[in-house]
Order: sequence, then structure tokens, then C-alpha cells
Amino acid sequence: MDPNQHGLDESFIGLLWLTSATGMLLLVLRDSALMAPLLVVHLGVVLALFITLPYGKFVHGFYRMAALVKAAGEGRSDTLLKSE
Repeated sequence: MDPNQHGLDESFIGLLWLTSATGMLLLVLRDSALMAPLLVVHLGVVLALFITLPYGKFVHGFYRMAALVKAAGEGRSDTLLKSE
């Protein structure tokens, strides 16, 4: 484990928690006057999550998907079979 990655991992988990918490609050407060400002906060947290995504470990999933799409486009079934 890379000790330099620890802060990024904690911030990613924190952003996931904030995203779910503000999403649940949106469900609970959807009929109140607080919905509009809460929606702005929720969308800001989601945007922050997606902006910081490339700097953590979870970007590997996007790279792997791109490699599979490229291999499928090139007709290389041997590469596709290795991932299963």
C-alpha cells in the first residue's frame, strides 16, 4: 500500500458518504423549500466526486473499460478472453 494514497482514499470515501447523505436528504426534503439549495449542494458534491475520480485508484475501471472497447473494435478476442 502506498502511504501517499491514504489521504486520497479517505477523501474519496468522504465524498461518497456526502453524496449519499445529500441524496437521502433530497428524498426526505423534496416537498420543502430547502430542496433547491440542497440540490445545488448535492450536485456540487457529485461534481467534486467526479473531478477527483482520476486522482484515485478507482480510475483503473475506466482505463480497463477503454482497453476492452479498443480490443473489441480491433477484433482481438484473445485480449477479451484474458479479462474473464
